[in-house]
Amino acid sequence: MIKKLIDEGEDPQAMKEVMMYPGAIALIKVLAGVVEGEKVLILTDFQTESIAKTLATVTYSLGAEPITMSMPPRKGHGDALPDPVAAAMKEVDVVIAPTTYNIAHTNARHEAQAAGARVLVLPESHDNILLSKGLQADFISLRPQVEQVANLLTTGDVVRVTTSQGTDLRLSIKGREGRALTGFANTKDISAVHCIESSIAPVEGSAEGVLVVDGSIPGVGLIDTPVVVEFKRGKAVSITGGKEADLFKKILIERNDEDGNIYHAGEFGIGMNPECELENSMLSDEGVFGTIHVALGTNAYIGGVIKAKGHYDMVVKDAMVEIDGVTILRNNELYL
Repeated sequence: MIKKLIDEGEDPQAMKEVMMYPGAIALIKVLAGVVEGEKVLILTDFQTESIAKTLATVTYSLGAEPITMSMPPRKGHGDALPDPVAAAMKEVDVVIAPTTYNIAHTNARHEAQAAGARVLVLPESHDNILLSKGLQADFISLRPQVEQVANLLTTGDVVRVTTSQGTDLRLSIKGREGRALTGFANTKDISAVHCIESSIAPVEGSAEGVLVVDGSIPGVGLIDTPVVVEFKRGKAVSITGGKEADLFKKILIERNDEDGNIYHAGEFGIGMNPECELENSMLSDEGVFGTIHVALGTNAYIGGVIKAKGHYDMVVKDAMVEIDGVTILRNNELYL
């Protein structure tokens, strides 16, 4: 589209900004629910500042007060935020955070919501994030379905995931609360814009089996050679495959601590956005309808007890999901 505009003599940057407005409006007006008089913190880092102007313009057009703040990129997903940033997040009505690394699994996000701020995160953000197809979803009509699957997770005891690639993984979810991540900003849980999902923090120590990752992994990218992760007593004990597996092992070694917390199975989620596509972006990849993801690392802010030096979601395509022996997802179809 941009190339076509250049060929026709149009200003590509100006046209791109125009094309980003529908996505910005969906994000700010629909999902964040920004209204007149509210204070809205638009938090970026030095690598994601380019879309701040568009977000601020739309915010201002709604009669709200945009406040932009930029920080150095964190070193990884879940890294602590600077104290001044954390303090500012608690003083506004809404926080919108297009950042390089995910700030969702941080104490700053948790405390901002406890103080009453509604939070939207956009991890692995980039110049074209507002053009993402996932923002075209009918968020309002999808919401009940996401909530229904979350309720099934809440009332369930055991999840089993299998795929034709060799995945066969069991996790206990007994006593844990399912999460309906509908994309709508709130003061309780994570909202990652078009990354719509139903998820849960599995019981620590319960994951047993094999996960064959063929979708994507943050920091690794889209997967060509499947990454095979073996779980025992709730932790990843073996990671094998090709170059993607080697890179992932290196990332985890760098994020590990003496307790090995980065290797805990910290989250199980089901993608629920039919507009999302695998594109090497957490916002899209985890939301792809028919995929599941299992995260390693921190889950203390989503219903678990593990605090690690990161949170890494492994996306698996074409999964079959059973809750207490009842199939709820198969062949990219839900059975509710």
